[in-house]
Amino acid sequence: MKDLLAYLHPVVQVLVLLMALATLRLGLALKNHRTGRRALAQWEGIYNRHTQLGLIFVCCLIGGYGLGMLSMPWFRERPPFRSPHFFFGTLALLLFIGGAYTGWRMKQGTERYADMRDIHGFLVYLALFIALAVAVMGFILLP
Repeated sequence: MKDLLAYLHPVVQVLVLLMALATLRLGLALKNHRTGRRALAQWEGIYNRHTQLGLIFVCCLIGGYGLGMLSMPWFRERPPFRSPHFFFGTLALLLFIGGAYTGWRMKQGTERYADMRDIHGFLVYLALFIALAVAVMGFILLP
């Protein structure tokens, strides 16, 4: 049973990364609408889905991160803070939280909306790139 529970964190995080890709897809549709590449008839609905899914994603990511911290000592009997997976996973989490914060600032309204939008995109792209690398780094930690 312990070996089976050790797979809970990876499965949850894979689902969370799929949620991130769905959120990214909506964000890219909004970007294409804004730049005039592809007009959207109901862009407000896509915007609302993007922000809602982004919030759910960040909350699930934080939960999955905590699950990983608990699974290392409980199910794998290893220290949780001594791997590149932990270091880069923490970095990706912080970048995603920064992306969520800039998204929240845009939704609240800011004088520097265009700058916030660029920072939001940069942080989230970088975080997603690192998160995919973190997933590969986690393979060696599997039972």
